[in-house]
Amino acid sequence: MKPNTTFDGLLNRRVMLEQPATGYRVAMDTVFLAAAVPALEGDRVLDIGCGGGGVFLCLACRVPNIKGVGIEIQKEMADLCRRNIERNVFAVGFSIRQQDVTTLPDDMKGIFDHALMNPPYHEDVRHDASPDKTKQTSNTEKTGDLALWIASAALALKSSGTITIIHRADRSSEILSLLKTSFGDIEVLPLLPKKGDKPKRAIYRARKDVPFSIKECQPISLHEASGKYTEEAEAILRHGNGIVFRAD
Repeated sequence: MKPNTTFDGLLNRRVMLEQPATGYRVAMDTVFLAAAVPALEGDRVLDIGCGGGGVFLCLACRVPNIKGVGIEIQKEMADLCRRNIERNVFAVGFSIRQQDVTTLPDDMKGIFDHALMNPPYHEDVRHDASPDKTKQTSNTEKTGDLALWIASAALALKSSGTITIIHRADRSSEILSLLKTSFGDIEVLPLLPKKGDKPKRAIYRARKDVPFSIKECQPISLHEASGKYTEEAEAILRHGNGIVFRAD
């Protein structure tokens, strides 16, 4: 493992991130998830399945003085996340717990302003799992796990707290159905590989204990026809800008 620089954020902070040489590594989804969380200075966030800490570090780079907890079931990734927090002094308000994200202790219930997650995308019954154990755990969802992750987020949040999820666009109906149990004011923002393409990913954002509604937002196109990042994607990936959810 070795440190890798990701980007300079709005606060002129450079994130230093140690990652495994093989297996699960931070990708574009990490940065876009962090950019979509509507956190303000001093808010408390819960990163469900925090991995090496990439999402929180990107978020802390954009929003000063946030605090939070990361939950990670894999010991090697939880230890890696702790090291990454230590090497980025602006992120010292974040602590790590190694445990199953689907069973929260009582002291974590109803105390967070925001919950965020980049859960495993691939259902185990329909996916050829990676031979790398860490990547397999990070990418492969056991049946029913997504519902349990969302239920844990609902328990952890204060009333009117937000949940932000990045996931596959083709599972939108399922995700919206799961959110409906505890959340309202749902916003769906598709991520298009290129303008005119069908979305492969979407960002889902909702608020706890408010009236149920769904708003489709203007999509973000990631690449120009030439393959270069669009100006909007570049601002998020390279400069740490937050995402503005606009009604479609």
